Amino acid sequence: MTSTTRRYTVGALAAVSSLAILAAPQSAAAPPEPSGVHAVHDGTRLTIDEYEFSVAVPMWLRPGTYTFATNNTGRAPHDLVISTLTGMEIGRTAVVDSGGMSELTVTLQPGVYQFWCSVGGHRERGMNTFVVVL
Repeated sequence: MTSTTRRYTVGALAAVSSLAILAAPQSAAAPPEPSGVHAVHDGTRLTIDEYEFSVAVPMWLRPGTYTFATNNTGRAPHDLVISTLTGMEIGRTAVVDSGGMSELTVTLQPGVYQFWCSVGGHRERGMNTFVVVL
């Protein structure tokens, strides 16, 4: 197993563990929402800043339809790819240059998703994060 594969596996396991803990049966009172959860209404728009080498997205989201407006605040070109943990691509933006923006509308079901940049080597350099949808 390469160090990159190992890092993705550890990140995915941490995200899945968090999801399992939050999905566990709770007392009759509603549990508090995790920090960073956004209420979802169809058409919810979230701006995502991308720069060398990070993708700034919330850690938690509610299921629903989102429009992700990617804002390239870095110097290099970037895109945004959203995929499942099994590697199935949910959606992808165009590659945009520094200062550019692109939008992607997707419907997210409960689960763990990977948000990453597919531009040469950016994912391996840290433009890769996991989002739990519950």
